[in-house]
Amino acid sequence: MRLYIGGAWQGQEELARVENPEREIIPAFHEIIREEVLRCGRDPVEVAEGCIREHPMAAVVSDEVGSGVVPMQAEERRYREAVGRALCHLAESAESVTRCVCGIGVRIK
Repeated sequence: MRLYIGGAWQGQEELARVENPEREIIPAFHEIIREEVLRCGRDPVEVAEGCIREHPMAAVVSDEVGSGVVPMQAEERRYREAVGRALCHLAESAESVTRCVCGIGVRIK
């Protein structure tokens, strides 16, 4: 599995598609976390584990959320923490991690 992260609209999905034409692309992983954790009550690490198990050769794309800003709403704080925990787990297992800024990928693992 390969992980592509970056701020909103920084080009990480496009980069993942260009670099991985043969792989399944899982876009907007951060929204999967929102659905599974906030709406369904699942553990974010379990969601990440399921993704790793079910899509071992995929390129997973996610926005970085938060950037150190602590939201006033408790649900948004839970969401940002859940995304962070899930992405840390994916990054640990990933064969590569690429951070994308302004459409330029920087491989960090």
